Amino acid sequence: MPYKTPELAVSSSVVKWAISTAGYNPYDVAERLDISRELIQAWEKEEHIHFRVTQLEDLAHFLKRPLATFLLEKPPLEPAPPKDFRRAAGKSRPLSPDLRVVIRRSRRLQRVASELMESMGMSITSEIPTAELRDEPKLVGKELRRSFGISTQEQIEWRSPWEALRKWRDALEKRNILVFQGGFTREEAQGFSNSDEHPFTIILSIEDHPHARNFTLFHELGHLLLGDPGVCKTELIYPVSKTRIDKTENWCHRFAESFLIDDETLYSKESTQYIIRMDPDYEAELNKLSIQFKVSRAVILFRLLHDEKISDSSFQSMYLKLQQLPRPKRREKKTKWEPPPDQRALNERGRFLSRLVLESLDRNILGYADAADYLGVRPKHFDKIRLVAYG
Repeated sequence: MPYKTPELAVSSSVVKWAISTAGYNPYDVAERLDISRELIQAWEKEEHIHFRVTQLEDLAHFLKRPLATFLLEKPPLEPAPPKDFRRAAGKSRPLSPDLRVVIRRSRRLQRVASELMESMGMSITSEIPTAELRDEPKLVGKELRRSFGISTQEQIEWRSPWEALRKWRDALEKRNILVFQGGFTREEAQGFSNSDEHPFTIILSIEDHPHARNFTLFHELGHLLLGDPGVCKTELIYPVSKTRIDKTENWCHRFAESFLIDDETLYSKESTQYIIRMDPDYEAELNKLSIQFKVSRAVILFRLLHDEKISDSSFQSMYLKLQQLPRPKRREKKTKWEPPPDQRALNERGRFLSRLVLESLDRNILGYADAADYLGVRPKHFDKIRLVAYG
């Protein structure tokens, strides 16, 4: 007698919940599992759905959910997706499956960090002040920047935007703000934040340019100061409209500008005066400022506009020209390059969480299996992670 794959009865409500929260519809699942649409429609009337074990494993893999999820009788409680601020940049659309996975994973790592920190007697509270929309973002940015103790000269001397990102990330993590990076496209979103529980988190698109990530990092910090986190596309459109979402994005934009660009230094530079006058070689001077402050050229232009150093018409002329410049072409490779596992883990989870997991392992708070799960690598990569995380 041929072997028959066993079947499991799965709650219909759990299946529907898993599909919808993953950003799919039932017909996406039908195509993936090679199930007829008629059978999918029959699911709507069934209290339980019967799956072969291999089918259920395929479904769990497709929806990025643990197999055990489908053994529940009813959907588990999960926080709602973050607030959507992308409309301020004209980019509002349903969250993609990839972004939804990053959101779920970041919340899980946030809970992991909280539990490990408490188990080691550490404070989990993120050490930042609060702010309101009525506060002047420029003043808030300058004051908070002073408290970080990183001078503008030090910032200018950093060798690259990648080094700047690492330094700023370390500075925030010292204040118990976890900074993660995830694999969602910058076209969909550039970052999001979460302050539902401590420690707070900021998540950046790892596919974005580091200049843009440096700005998004502090744009999202602005959201945490306001107690109003969400998903953002930090490239603002101009002019900004007057809804509360647009006002919040504009506040966070100006806060980040002020934090990253010291006005005294900016306006003391001859390059800035070339741009203000729109001299023939202003584009080269704009590039210089971008390299010095480790932010995009657009951020420099927005700063000059917000400080009323250039007119609306001058801004629009320069900004439009900037948008029309071709992006640098990347060399096509036969195979897509992937960072080694230890580097990927550090890029995505950060040095703070990596140290937290490894120290918990050393103290026997965690076992090797859990530590590997939280870092997303096999134990053989721990030593390489340790070298960088404690470096």
